Amino acid sequence: MITPMSRVVVAATDASKEETLNILREWGLLHILPLQTPENEQVSVAKAALSNAQRIFEALPPKPEPVAVALEENNLLSQIGNIIQSKKDAEEALALSSAELKRVEAFGEFEPDAVKELRKHGIDIKLYSSNEKAYKSVGGDFAIKEFKRAKGEVFFAVFSESPVNLPYTEIALPSKSVSELKKDRDSAAKTIEECEKKLANYANKRDKVGELVVEASDEFAFKAAGAGMRSEVGVCFIQGYSPKEKLASLNELAVKNGWGISVHEPTENEAVPTLLKHKKAVKPMDALYSVLGITPGYREIDVSSVFLCFFSIFFAMIVGDAAYGLLFLAITFFASKKFKNAPRYPFHFLYLMSGCTIVWGILNASYFGLNREEGQVMLVPAILDIARAGWAPGGLKTLVSWIRNDDNTKLLCFVLAVIHLTIAHVWNAWAHRGEKATVISQIGWLCTTWMMFFLANTMVLGHPFPENMYYLGAGGAVLIIVGAVLKAEWFSIGMLPLNLVSNLVDVISYIRLFAVGMAGYSVANAFNSMVAPMFGSITGTIGAALILLLVHVLNIALAAMGVAVHAVRLNTLEFSNNVGVEWSGNAFTPFKKNI
Repeated sequence: MITPMSRVVVAATDASKEETLNILREWGLLHILPLQTPENEQVSVAKAALSNAQRIFEALPPKPEPVAVALEENNLLSQIGNIIQSKKDAEEALALSSAELKRVEAFGEFEPDAVKELRKHGIDIKLYSSNEKAYKSVGGDFAIKEFKRAKGEVFFAVFSESPVNLPYTEIALPSKSVSELKKDRDSAAKTIEECEKKLANYANKRDKVGELVVEASDEFAFKAAGAGMRSEVGVCFIQGYSPKEKLASLNELAVKNGWGISVHEPTENEAVPTLLKHKKAVKPMDALYSVLGITPGYREIDVSSVFLCFFSIFFAMIVGDAAYGLLFLAITFFASKKFKNAPRYPFHFLYLMSGCTIVWGILNASYFGLNREEGQVMLVPAILDIARAGWAPGGLKTLVSWIRNDDNTKLLCFVLAVIHLTIAHVWNAWAHRGEKATVISQIGWLCTTWMMFFLANTMVLGHPFPENMYYLGAGGAVLIIVGAVLKAEWFSIGMLPLNLVSNLVDVISYIRLFAVGMAGYSVANAFNSMVAPMFGSITGTIGAALILLLVHVLNIALAAMGVAVHAVRLNTLEFSNNVGVEWSGNAFTPFKKNI
C-alpha cells in the first residue's frame, strides 16, 4: 500500500529556528522539500566532514585483527585520517621514485649534480635512447658511451665540447642519483607497509567510525534542512511531505510549540515521495526493492504482493536445485542468528526464496545436478526421487512425471505468462475504472494476450491453434483501436501491429524460466558425468571433489545472475509495463536522527 501524503508548511519564529529543526527531527516524519537552494558555508563544512568520514570508513580493512595496544577513541577520525594521508604521500613518493628509476636505471650509478657541473665548464653531456638500427648511424664530433641494450633499445650518453641536439629520445637528468632514488623507493614502500599495519589495528574501531559517519550524515542533513528554510519578517518556514495519518501528531506539536501549519493536497505535477506500508506477508519485498533500488511512483500501483508471489516462483524455476536451496536456507539461518539486531524482513525474503527453490528442486529430483534416469552414473538416491520413491503417493508421482516433461515445463512457463499478464491488465483496468477509454483498451489487450498465449503454444510446442482465438484476437484489436480513438491517441493506432508483436514477445519471453533453469542443471550434470570416473582413487576423489566444488560455486553465481536478470525483468518490465508501473518514485526519506 502506498501511504497517502500531504504537503505541509511549518512556520516558526526565527529565534526558534534551530529548536524547531530539532523537534521536527525528533518527530521523524517529515520528508523535507527545500523552499530555497540549501547552500551556505555551514552546509559546505558539514558536507566536507561527511565525505572525510566516509573516506576514512572505506579505507579501514573490513576484518578486525587482534591488537595488543589500546587505541584512543578521542579524535578517532583525525588519527586515522593522518595515517591515510601519510600512506597517500608515501604512495605518491613511491610512484615518483619508481618512475624516475625506470627512466634512468639503465645508465647505472651517477651523480646528476656532477653532470650539471661539467656542463657549466663547457662539456655537454646528454642521455639518449634509440632502437638498435638507428643507433648504428650515431656519429659526429662527440664521444659516445653505450650503457645498456634491452628489448631492441640502446641506452647511451653523448659527451661534447659544444651543444649537442641529436634526433633521438633524450632522457632528462633525474633529480637524484640512482642510489638515492632506490632509498626513496624503499623508504616509501616501508612507510606504506607501516601505515597498512596501523590501519589494520584501527579495523577494530570500524563500527565506531561507522557511527561517526552516521553522525556526520545527520549533521549534514540538519544543516541542509536549515539552509533550505526561508525567512521573512522574523518568521521562518520549512516545507515537506508527511503521511496524512500522522498529521494529528504534527498538529499537537504545533500547538505545544506555537507553530503555524499549512496543509496542502499534492498537485499532479509534484514529485511526491513514496512510502510503502506493507503487511507482514508482503514485507519481504522491501528487501528486494532496497537491493534493486526501485520504488513505485506515488500515483502508481503498489504491485508488491503479486511481485513477491511470482518472483518466488521465478526464483525457484531459475535456481531449480533443492541442494542449492538447502544451502541458501542454512546460510540464511546462520546469518539471522549472527545478526540478531538486524531487521527480520530480509531474512524472511531469503527463507521464502530458499523454500520455493527446495520445493521445485524436490519435484524435479534436482540435487547438485545428479542424474535422474536409472542406469546412469551418479544417480539421485531413490528415496529423494519422488518418481522412484516407495513412500510417494500415485497422484504426486503423476504430477512430477508431468512437470519433468520439457514440453510441459514450457507450457507451464506460458501459463505463468498469461496469468501474470492477465493480472496486469485487469489490475490496470480496475485502477483506471473511472476512465472509460483505458478500461476498453485494457480489455482489448487482455483478449490479445490470451490469443498470443495459444499462438505461442502453437509456435513453440506445436499445439493446434483454436479457431475461435482468431475472433478473440480480432475483437481485442478493435477494442484497442476504440480506446485509442476515445483518447485521441492516433499514433498508437499506427503502432498497433508492432505493439501486437510486442504482446506476443511478452508471452514467449517467459520461456526463459525453462531455458535458464535447464542450463544450470545441464552444466552441473555434465561436470558430474565428466568427473565420475575420477572417484576410483583417493587422489582422484579429492581432485573430483575440488572440481565439483568450483563448478557448483560458479553455477550458483550464474543462477544468481539469472535471477537478477530474468526474474527481475519479468516483473519490472513485462508485468509492470502492462500494469502501468514505471518505477518512477523516490523513496520517503524523513528528516530524523539515524544514529
